[in-house]
Amino acid sequence: MSEGTYRIRRSFIIPLGIDVLLLLFLLIVSLAYKGSGTEKIVLTVFAGLSLLIFLEAMNRSVSVSESGVALKKLLKSRELLWSDITHVGCLKVRSRIYILLTTKKGFHIISNAYDSFSTLVGEIIRHLDGGKIEIEAEAREQIENPTRNISDLVAVWVAAVVLLVIIYMKFTP
Repeated sequence: MSEGTYRIRRSFIIPLGIDVLLLLFLLIVSLAYKGSGTEKIVLTVFAGLSLLIFLEAMNRSVSVSESGVALKKLLKSRELLWSDITHVGCLKVRSRIYILLTTKKGFHIISNAYDSFSTLVGEIIRHLDGGKIEIEAEAREQIENPTRNISDLVAVWVAAVVLLVIIYMKFTP
């Protein structure tokens, strides 16, 4: 029985964690030293939201097994049996790819933010191929020619640089 577990790419998680740490540091500096009330409120909201996004990204995973697909998020998880999946679709929005797994009770989305996305899609299609399940050609194409999404990666690194500049400006007269 083979099983593969896929998580959000480390190349995204690491800079996102750096962003959260920088925001928390900036919040501490603002609370301990010279920070206006508005600055403290804004930094608290941003740091809190960033921390939630980071925890969500750290806890997201997709596990593929002989029985089905398990989707795990921060506060919930879902088990999809192979027999429950009725359609595999693909939605492409710029450089983001979403695999849509339609079941008898609804649909579930898997994005290309996961590590080894083409392998993940390949495992899903391998388990469903040969049945009476419709698999879109665009989904099959992601196995051979996966679309890379670096815009999120660039955004979190730019945010880290901006936060470093803000911290530098905070300590210089």
